Amino acid sequence: MDKFFTAIRKNYFDNTVELSKLSKTFFLWAVGLILVYVTNIFLVKIIGLNLFGKFSVFISWVTLCSTLVAFGWDGYLIQKIPLLKNNSKGKIENTRLLSIAAFSFFFLFALFCCALFLLSAYDSNLLTFIQPGQLTLFLILIFLFAGISLLKALLKIFHIIVTVQWVEDILKPIILFVIIMFFYVEGINMALSTLYIINIIAFTILFIALIYFVYKTLKNNFETNKIQANTENDRWVSKCFYFMCIYLGYSIFTRMELLFLGHFNKNDEAAKFQILLRISELVIIPDFLFNYFLPQKFSYYFADNKVKDAKALFNNSSKTIFILQLICFAGIMLIGYFYLQSFNIASPSMYLLLIGMSLSPFFYSLFGSANLVLKTSGYERYSFYALFIVLVLEMIANYLFIQPYGITAAVIISISSVFLYTLLLSVFLYKKLKFYNTVTKYLFFVKSAI
Repeated sequence: MDKFFTAIRKNYFDNTVELSKLSKTFFLWAVGLILVYVTNIFLVKIIGLNLFGKFSVFISWVTLCSTLVAFGWDGYLIQKIPLLKNNSKGKIENTRLLSIAAFSFFFLFALFCCALFLLSAYDSNLLTFIQPGQLTLFLILIFLFAGISLLKALLKIFHIIVTVQWVEDILKPIILFVIIMFFYVEGINMALSTLYIINIIAFTILFIALIYFVYKTLKNNFETNKIQANTENDRWVSKCFYFMCIYLGYSIFTRMELLFLGHFNKNDEAAKFQILLRISELVIIPDFLFNYFLPQKFSYYFADNKVKDAKALFNNSSKTIFILQLICFAGIMLIGYFYLQSFNIASPSMYLLLIGMSLSPFFYSLFGSANLVLKTSGYERYSFYALFIVLVLEMIANYLFIQPYGITAAVIISISSVFLYTLLLSVFLYKKLKFYNTVTKYLFFVKSAI
C-alpha cells in the first residue's frame, strides 16, 4: 500500500506535496461532502422539494453570472503565472497582470449590477427566478462567488490547498449545518430570502479568509511594492475571453437540465434532479481531488517545455482516477437508495436514474483530463469549441424532451452530453498534442501506449 501511494505522489503530483497533505485533502473533502449531504436532507425537510428546487435554480444562475464577472481570470492566471520570471530573490516582479485582473473584476461587477438593475426596472419578468426583493442578495452572491474563484486560483498556483480546505470544506459547511439544524430543531419556517442570507454569511466568511491567505501568498511570492510593465504580448483579453466561455459553457453544461426543469416550472423534479446530481458527484470526487494538483502541474510542465512529462502525467492520472472512481461508484450502489429514502423520493426508477447519473463521470477518466491539458497548454480555444458543439445539441434536446418527459429525459440528456463532450475533448487533444491514454489509444489506432 505504501508503494502504491508513493507511486501516486511521484507520478501525479509535485515532489513538494507530501503524502500527509494528500490524505488531509481527501479527508477534508470527504467530511465537507458529508456535511453538505446531511444539511441538504434537513433543508428539504424544512422548506420542501418545491422551494429546494427553486433554491437550486437560483444558485445555478448565481454560478453562471459569477463566471461572467470573473471573466476567465481564474483559468488564465493558472496558465500565465508559471511563465513569469523570478528575480534573484526568487520572487515575481511583474504584478501588472494581477492589477489588471483586480480592475477587471470590480469593473465587470459594477457593469453587471447596472445591467441587472436596468433589466429589473424595465421588465421584472425577465428575471423570473428572482423574487421581489431578492435582486440585491443575488448580486452579493455573484460578487462572492466570482471573488472566491479568483482567490482560489491564485492560491492553487502556489499549492496553498489544505489550508483553504479547512475553511471551504469544513468551516463553511459547519456554519450552514448548524444554522439549518437550528431552524429544524426549533421548527422555524424558512423563507428563500432567509436561506440566501445564510449562504451570504457563510460565503463572506470564506471570502475574507481567502483574502488573508492570498495576501500572505502574494507577500511571499511577489515583489508587491513594484509594478513592472509587461513587455510580452500576452493577449490577455482574448485568452480570458476563451477561459470565460469555457467556464460559463461548462457551468451551463452541468446545470442545463436543472435550468430547463425550472424553466418549465417542474420545481419538484428540479429538486430531485439536484439530489441525484449531488450524490452522483461522489464518483467525480477523485477527479476533483486531482484537480487540486493537476492544473498547476500541467502548467509548470508546459512552461518548462516538459511535454513528455505532461504526456506521462495525463496517461497515468487517468488510470488512478478511474480506479478510485470504481470505489466511489461501489459506495453509491450501497448507500444510494438509503440516501434517496432520506428525501422520501426512493423508488426503483429513481434508483436506476441515480445509477445512470453516476456512470457518466467515468467518461472523464476513460478519456483522460483532456480539458485540463488544453487549458494549460495554450489550446484552450479547442475546449471552447467542444463545449459550443455540445451546448447547442444539449439545448435542442432539453427544449424538445424536458417538458414531456421530465427528469427521465434530463438524466439521459445529461449522460449523453458528458459522453459527447469528453469524446470531443480527447479528439482535439490528440489532434493538437498527440496525447492519448490506455483507452483513447484504441480510438486513435495508436500502436503502443505511453
